[in-house]
Amino acid sequence: MSVVLNFDAEIEKSRGRAPKPPVGEREGRLQRARDAMSRRGLDALLVYGSAEVNADPIRYLSGYVHVFPSASSLLLVPLEGKPILLVDQPWHLDEARKMSFVEDVRPYPNPGRTWLADELRTTIRDAFATAKLERGRIGILGGGTPLVYRDVLEAAVPDTTLAAEGAAVWADLVASPSEWDAENIRQTARVADAGLAAAVEVAGAGVPEYEVCLRSLEQMAGMGAEFLHGSGMSTHINIGSFSDVISNVRPFLFTGNVLEEGQMFWLDLSACYAGCYTDTDRTISVGEPTAEQRRLYDVTAEMYRVLLDGASAGVTGGDLWEEGNRVASDAGLADYLNHVYLGHTTGITTSSRPVVAHGETAELVAGSFLNLEPGIFVPGVGSACIENTVYVTETGAEPINGFGLDIQVV
Repeated sequence: MSVVLNFDAEIEKSRGRAPKPPVGEREGRLQRARDAMSRRGLDALLVYGSAEVNADPIRYLSGYVHVFPSASSLLLVPLEGKPILLVDQPWHLDEARKMSFVEDVRPYPNPGRTWLADELRTTIRDAFATAKLERGRIGILGGGTPLVYRDVLEAAVPDTTLAAEGAAVWADLVASPSEWDAENIRQTARVADAGLAAAVEVAGAGVPEYEVCLRSLEQMAGMGAEFLHGSGMSTHINIGSFSDVISNVRPFLFTGNVLEEGQMFWLDLSACYAGCYTDTDRTISVGEPTAEQRRLYDVTAEMYRVLLDGASAGVTGGDLWEEGNRVASDAGLADYLNHVYLGHTTGITTSSRPVVAHGETAELVAGSFLNLEPGIFVPGVGSACIENTVYVTETGAEPINGFGLDIQVV
């Protein structure tokens, strides 16, 4: 099934506003958040956000997208009563109100403006007073909240207690996407499939990396993919045409380096669509792969099969990693594995726990989406990676990407 461009949504984005989900979906998100808060004994959730920190929880619960990287926000969600959104760019306040589905949107001074410290404390005190939260346990999203806010909160609302369980509330939301979320995640996978197909179609000896990647981006843009200002968490594509790139993460997404006959390498693509995410990876060979290169791919493919067969609700990320790692170890390639991890929970955010990594204790949850991404990178030989987004069930996992897993020979 193809993705038809939603022109109404594109017009709204061109105006600088994120398209809003249906009213029932907005209410459902708030209720699921409050259910998770209640289970953890929280009286409120306080989310700090910027384009690079907690952007997804802010958008998911309020509809607000930060206007540029250094812009920040605070979202206060009380267990009872209406949420309050604070934004630190007063000039953007009217647009923020048009964009957000939170009714109460207020300006607040960025804590970096130390000369406005008194005003900041007053603004936060007033917001907590409106929400009737002069005391209670306030969940925050752990390390994502700058320390300066803790000092401000202590001064503004001294009878409240900050609790790290806010991170678990967000993890619960990621693990339990609604039907509306799930359909958008599947649409995102279709966008990613088309992006992969466009990249493979243009790849070949003598073609620069940028041409491969820009063709893919063009295809995805024409299907409604989102490209967010200053955020690494949006549609992008990486290519590793030199085999000394030892992971499918690197600082330069693509370059003017031209592909050469005999190279075998990974193509890593993250798609963002309607605020949802999927990651995909495929292996490209410029010309027929050598026997040694094909062995790298075959081991990677076996790792993917084992990971897919082993993924189901209740399995820990660490146990799943052990199964994949065993395949690489038996082949004598454990030292050449993907150096990030072998998978991560995804969907309404790009990456969340549980991850498929050594020692991970969090368990996979039925109804969640998981990325599996085994990869092997051997300098001087080549690299292979297979990454798919899968839907986790009680008894297994079902891939939602449709693009073929075989080596893409170009």
